[in-house]
Amino acid sequence: MGDVEGWTPEFDGQRPPFPPGNDLGVKLQPGHELSTRHGAYSPRRVEPLAAELVDQVLDDPDIPYLQMPSYRLAVWAWARAEAQVQLLTEYLADRAGESGVGDLDDESIRAAYLLLHRAEARADRSRSKLGLDPLSRARLGRDVALGHRAAMDTASIMTQLARLDREGKLPVDGDGVES
Repeated sequence: MGDVEGWTPEFDGQRPPFPPGNDLGVKLQPGHELSTRHGAYSPRRVEPLAAELVDQVLDDPDIPYLQMPSYRLAVWAWARAEAQVQLLTEYLADRAGESGVGDLDDESIRAAYLLLHRAEARADRSRSKLGLDPLSRARLGRDVALGHRAAMDTASIMTQLARLDREGKLPVDGDGVES
């Protein structure tokens, strides 16, 4: 807390107000970072990173299906998890020290590792669901191809049945009724 220019205390021991941009009131000012540790819970830190990731994915010509509106929420959920992973990884790297891990006796470090694990798991599940890793993309491509083939097979069968019906060649069961 720095001194605010022109401020004088009203009584002994009174602390100066926070400088502009670091107001701890209900409404947080832009630039407020005093209570932010790693930023993984801060929309102000997570959302810009997530927006960059969403833009990158939506601009990728190899995965055009993600541009469909039905994928929008899933893409944003994945991007937020990835942004949290990035922020937590940077936070922990800054505190790694000589051990390369950080002080595991420090509760904030242990909590950050736990949150990192959860965010990585969410990001990994989302990547798989969206086809953003090689294996899931191959599986998704196979499923789409099978769906197209099944649709084409059904269309082909319906076309053949219509032709047989027009020609009067539909098979008849034992009762003399077309089956």
